[in-house]
Amino acid sequence: MKTYRVEEIHGEAVVAVHSTEAKTPFEAAEKALGQKVTLRAGADRWVRVVDLTERPRPRPVRLRPAIFEFKAIGRRK
Repeated sequence: MKTYRVEEIHGEAVVAVHSTEAKTPFEAAEKALGQKVTLRAGADRWVRVVDLTERPRPRPVRLRPAIFEFKAIGRRK
């Protein structure tokens, strides 16, 4: 499991911050919000997920970003 910081954002303001452990950024966002998520696609209310898991320094991984953007879909559980 990896550690993620999940930030709920309205416009440009962070309104809530959660810390969670999950296998994927999608799972981390869904755990923190209690609802399904999809890719942000320019939404005004969105979620930023930051991978806090330590990575080895010698070889940076270029294909896996450490920051992900989603938006909630559906109703909260």
